[in-house]
Amino acid sequence: MIPVTFEFTDGKGELFVNLDGIEVRHDLQLALREAIATAARLTDSSFGETATHVTFDPPTSGVLALRGKSWEAGLTVALVASLRRQSLTQETLITGVVDDEGALLPVGEIETKARAARAVGAQALIIPAGEPTEVTVQGLRTIRVRSISEALDRIP
Repeated sequence: MIPVTFEFTDGKGELFVNLDGIEVRHDLQLALREAIATAARLTDSSFGETATHVTFDPPTSGVLALRGKSWEAGLTVALVASLRRQSLTQETLITGVVDDEGALLPVGEIETKARAARAVGAQALIIPAGEPTEVTVQGLRTIRVRSISEALDRIP
């Protein structure tokens, strides 16, 4: 889990990412672009006249490498919440890949992600409804959802 902040300014659809101390790979850049497209559809927003500035808080030590598309659900939820000026807490986390219609698709290593979520103090983890793995991490409640819209409704 890495805190992320979105800021919107006048622009022409640009995406700016501040990654101080974080190694980013192409798949995270793709996940960010897809999160923006999904958020635009879910909020009936247009980013054509907006520049999106994304800031990831740096790790306390070393370099953190972000990879994989399971970041997409969290990025999309954070982006939609930012557009709605809605606060999010670290008590409920989410993992999943998001398709073009906003459906949440299964991801790998769900048990490992659940343990990591609990280790940072999360009380709940939102996972794709179609996830075949049962999560059995003590003290962590799993919430199965079918879409980003449903996830947003389930986040306190």
